[in-house]
Amino acid sequence: MIIMSIMINMIHLVATIIPATVLTLMLGLFVGAPAIDPSAESTDPPDSIATAPVLTRSMLESIRLRDVRDVNGGRKAIFPADGPGLVVVVLSSTTCPIANASVPELRRLHAMVDGVGGRLFLVHAMPGITAEAAVAHAGPRRLEMPILLDDRHDLVTPLDGTVVPEAFVMTRAADRWTIRYRGPLDNLYAEIGRRRRNATSAYARDAVTAIVAGGAIAQPIRPAVGCRIDRIGRVPKAVPEVANE
Repeated sequence: MIIMSIMINMIHLVATIIPATVLTLMLGLFVGAPAIDPSAESTDPPDSIATAPVLTRSMLESIRLRDVRDVNGGRKAIFPADGPGLVVVVLSSTTCPIANASVPELRRLHAMVDGVGGRLFLVHAMPGITAEAAVAHAGPRRLEMPILLDDRHDLVTPLDGTVVPEAFVMTRAADRWTIRYRGPLDNLYAEIGRRRRNATSAYARDAVTAIVAGGAIAQPIRPAVGCRIDRIGRVPKAVPEVANE
């Protein structure tokens, strides 16, 4: 009893000088119990347009990428001034296994975006991919969306794309485009080498659903899993208008 009384007095003394969170960690270690419940799920940050990355309309409207189906080598604008206010860009590659595994979900995303009046563009982000290779890749996979080549990273760099596949769900307002969601199409891959039998969440489609419904996107930024892009060029990137605290 005397020892217990001494310990309680010591805890009261420590509590007056050590923050509660630190004290909780110390006590957890002292009694051998985990200080944080490992099974607890973190709360996804709310979608906030005010702090989402933005790019100016003037810059994006000036970008033209090679259209792989144009036999004359023509270039296409992804963000034309008279285009829809919802655009989804999916950075991809003909050779990345994870990108190829995501093709069924890519087709579903394309159908959904078209169904709500938006546009989806598949952009091959790896330098060296030819139009002929992209067309040959798209045929048997039934990829009917516009397919573009960004061999100079005119779009990859301002989006700050780092891996393929990665989806960017964007909306237009006034003089800017806002990146409302960026990340994997779904959760088929938890990480490289860890693939689920079937995806259980369709992150990009969920983001489009939330935008159309006027609701919040559960987690606007998720780490994409895939093949790293060998980046070239440097131009201004999308930046938050208001810094997150």
